[in-house]
Amino acid sequence: MITNEVLNAIRGRRSILRFEPTPVSEEQLEAILEAGRWAPSFANSQPWTFVVVREEKIRRELGALVERIAFAHRGQFAVSGKGIGDAPVVIAVVVDPVKDPQHWVEAGAVATQNMALMAHSLGLASYWAGMGGKSEAEARRILGIPKGMRIAALLPIGRPAYAPKPGERAPLSQLVRYDRFEG
Repeated sequence: MITNEVLNAIRGRRSILRFEPTPVSEEQLEAILEAGRWAPSFANSQPWTFVVVREEKIRRELGALVERIAFAHRGQFAVSGKGIGDAPVVIAVVVDPVKDPQHWVEAGAVATQNMALMAHSLGLASYWAGMGGKSEAEARRILGIPKGMRIAALLPIGRPAYAPKPGERAPLSQLVRYDRFEG
């Protein structure tokens, strides 16, 4: 199998929920934002805006919001909003459904993934905090995002406070079908 630095970055990236207080440099932040800017989008619509949050009070508010979401769904998954409050920077990936009514979700997702991979390649960590419903409305209020705009993800970024073990993945033979789903 071919292996290169892109595949290694994809395989090595992990969701990190706790961060060291070390600041993210302007150069690192710019590279991460640049990776988001170069994400593909339908007809090159680029429907995203990246809201960079460094202010501790705002990060803590977002962290408390994510904590409430996690608490409400504790039986389905366990995540703590503390990581957002402790991360030196949080990027809100905001998309405009008017610019791309059919594919704004995918555009926001791929921009988020590009930034998460870039952060990993720089020795930083992140995790994807999704938004929806009342929690998204609350996050839009906290961040002053105009009505109609949507939050694809909150992406806290910082130096990892721990090193998680690699997760298991299903083998390709269980995931891939050729030509048609059946057979």
